Amino acid sequence: MAKEEIDIDFFRKIDLKVGKIISAENVEKSSKLLKINVSFGDHQKTILSGIRKDYTAEELVGKRIIVIDNLKPAKLMGLESQGMLLAASDKTGKISLITVDRDIEEGSNIG
Repeated sequence: MAKEEIDIDFFRKIDLKVGKIISAENVEKSSKLLKINVSFGDHQKTILSGIRKDYTAEELVGKRIIVIDNLKPAKLMGLESQGMLLAASDKTGKISLITVDRDIEEGSNIG
């Protein structure tokens, strides 16, 4: 089902950036969540993501991912998530992170 169309001005409000995962760990008492620390060069954020069934914490370190950097923080399992990483999921539920295919600088804008 198609979602509502947005105009270019709305899209421009979304701050998409390249972030480099500098550390990741399992969230205790959760079988789905990983706590991921992401560097944008000039700042870092912690993001909680429900990708644990498809990724281990160890394999994420060093990946350059796409992040919504200006998402309002949210509390999950008593922890604050300060952004959202982008990932695709197919009809079986398998998750794949959206990554960049070259060694581009952390914090680079997408758009």
